[in-house]
Amino acid sequence: MNKLYNIVIRYFLLMLLMLLITGVWMLLLHTSLSIESFTDYYVQKSIFGLLEVVTPHLFAMGTVIFILTHFLSLKNKNSSFESKTTLILFSLMLISNLSMFFISETMAWLVWIKIISTFLFLIFSLFIMWRVVNRQY
Repeated sequence: MNKLYNIVIRYFLLMLLMLLITGVWMLLLHTSLSIESFTDYYVQKSIFGLLEVVTPHLFAMGTVIFILTHFLSLKNKNSSFESKTTLILFSLMLISNLSMFFISETMAWLVWIKIISTFLFLIFSLFIMWRVVNRQY
């Protein structure tokens, strides 16, 4: 049964990795990682355009958090590390998604908050994936 757990967990982690890679790819296609292109991309959108962007992101990032934290807590229930991990990932997701509503031409510095929180979410997700893969079930 342990071998089956490992196979299923590694399969899901591979799918999550592909989801994160395509997310970065789409980010590069839309913004090319320059401050001006980030600002232009979000300033030009209406509130409904921003809602069209944030809705699938909240779903996809929430799914990543849900799966990662559940795999992480399979072995050690109610560990403080898992609780802190969940809180950090959830906070980074909210900051990354809600900051886009406040980006304007006068508050372009919020682009940095969006970029930093997005990449911290990616890095922290990859770290947790690495922890899950190296855990023995």
